[in-house]
Amino acid sequence: MGTYFLGELQKLQKKFDCITNVRGLGLMIGIELNIPGKDIFDVCFKNGLIINCTQGNILRFMPALNVTRKQADKALHILEKSIAEVAS
Repeated sequence: MGTYFLGELQKLQKKFDCITNVRGLGLMIGIELNIPGKDIFDVCFKNGLIINCTQGNILRFMPALNVTRKQADKALHILEKSIAEVAS
């Protein structure tokens, strides 16, 4: 699941200029931004996705090890929607 999640986030990196780097190991994944991460964090939280924002511009994902693809897809959808809202 980590490889799938990382691959989908890399697709988002190509779609949004504000994502400068995607890196991860297993299900511990970080997205580096060139904008304040708190803005995206706040919108994600409002939309029902709990993530971490560290160092001001890093969004960190650490889902449970038993996360399903359906849950991952829902999280990715919320993240994409939230980034689009902030980046527009």
